Amino acid sequence: MYKKEIELSFTSERLLDDCQQAKSFVEHPSKIQRHPATNMILPDFHLINPDPELALFQPHISVLVSKNMPHSDAATLLDAYFESSDRSSSDKERFQKVLDGFVKPWFGLPSNNTESDSTSKYTSGQRVRTAVGDGLIISGSSTDSSVRYLVKFSFGVGYVLQDAIESVLSPRSGSDSDTSADDNASQLMSDDIQVLFGTEKMYLFVRLYTLLVTMLYQAKSIADKSSFYSSIVSSLKDLLQGKIDNVTFEEECRKNVSDLYNFFAIPPLVEQCADALAKMIKEDCLENLYQCSQLKLKDLDQLRNLSLDMTEDAIYRLEIQSSASQVFFSYLPTDVELELTNPSKVDGGADDELKPLEDTATKRPLDSQDEPEQKRVKTGD
Repeated sequence: MYKKEIELSFTSERLLDDCQQAKSFVEHPSKIQRHPATNMILPDFHLINPDPELALFQPHISVLVSKNMPHSDAATLLDAYFESSDRSSSDKERFQKVLDGFVKPWFGLPSNNTESDSTSKYTSGQRVRTAVGDGLIISGSSTDSSVRYLVKFSFGVGYVLQDAIESVLSPRSGSDSDTSADDNASQLMSDDIQVLFGTEKMYLFVRLYTLLVTMLYQAKSIADKSSFYSSIVSSLKDLLQGKIDNVTFEEECRKNVSDLYNFFAIPPLVEQCADALAKMIKEDCLENLYQCSQLKLKDLDQLRNLSLDMTEDAIYRLEIQSSASQVFFSYLPTDVELELTNPSKVDGGADDELKPLEDTATKRPLDSQDEPEQKRVKTGD
């Protein structure tokens, strides 16, 4: 029964309903399908977020995902599934590309990039072609894992990752060669926040992936009491590769732990997450939309328009705030205007005076005491 309830919580229909009906769930919490087995993996539902840095002023859901959760184990299990399935070799290569080029930087995970990946290839003053248009490089900066450039476009300035530069263009004379840009920092979001306007397939993959790392974290919390976690990951990998069957896997679990439903629900979740990843890869929108997000534009209307120019299916807003270990999702079909100001400001009040924020959040533990505590308002059904 518990395993079935967990599996129902990550069906595509339920995940889409979570996001699309976020406002309704805030206003009518009794509509939320709760169960003891799923309370710790359900998203929280909100009308707005009061943090002005997030600029998140529309109904949305949020989940807690720390970079200290077992992302490497999630990648191991997805890789095992791809290796054992009938996916083509190109699909497997593109899975690794998504892992290295999107999942790791999005969640702030360690990169496998080499020293050459952090070596600058372009210089200030060069005109370049990118996925979002042609622009002029103002400056460049590098980290241990990547290089990015501040580029002046016709719509303003934004960051471009080195891999996103398609070619160098011939220089132009006149104002286009001016590499100065006034008040650059004020036009860009902090590195702590990333905003991505993505497709339904991208939303489903990220939701399923966050569920997978969350359930692995919960399994680790249970299994570590009996030093069983590494063994369970190994058994999960064998199961996904067809080396053992479900009966053998479940028997192995029963020998070591009593709370079994979390473990039994992980294999179908891996399968569904891998299927969502394959569909996202086939859709072939991630790379360009992710490059749009890395511009770091504070002008979210401009960012949304650039994303919709890439594909009219970019109707989900995905946002992560690394310092708070939170990921946010909202549904924004093309006929819905993006809210750019806080609608809950008290009329005539001080700028920082807000109406009480209603949500359906419940307090949940994170995996590390170093993570900031999330305070939530608990509501009844």
